Amino acid sequence: IDAMSVTIAVASMLLEHGNDFLRAEVVPRLLDGSALGCFGYTEPESGSDVAAAQTRANRDDDGWLINGSKMWTTLAHIADYVILLTRTNPDVPKHEGLTFFLVALDSPGIEVRPVPTMGTEISNATFYDNVRLGDEWRVGEVDGGWSVMKTALKYERGIAGGQFPSPP
Repeated sequence: IDAMSVTIAVASMLLEHGNDFLRAEVVPRLLDGSALGCFGYTEPESGSDVAAAQTRANRDDDGWLINGSKMWTTLAHIADYVILLTRTNPDVPKHEGLTFFLVALDSPGIEVRPVPTMGTEISNATFYDNVRLGDEWRVGEVDGGWSVMKTALKYERGIAGGQFPSPP
């Protein structure tokens, strides 16, 4: 996976679903190459069913508290940010209780562990232990993460097909 293609996909997702803070503070760094992004969707227990995500984001007075883990977080060992799919409401159908966040990978409570693969690509498992975020790091609506996921898939298809669309 090409790091810049993934980073442009993350930036494009932020342009479509991010707030003013993310568009002003993070997108320019992603687009000029001074920061890299990666995807945090897949979990050890859910495989390719990303809507079964169990990494929790709980709201409190100070913002959000994130706990859980992701698998196959390619580029996490060099990326600055992960666009992270979380479960914010376990009491609704699985596609309705998801929320995305952009998380700085140098935040306290994050651990990145390499996962050996057969090829030369390095992948990672990432662990989130009481990671605190302000609401300005939320991408899209609370419990509206499935629409952000559909945007992600649109851009990922461009990466996989070798024809990445220009950001909006």
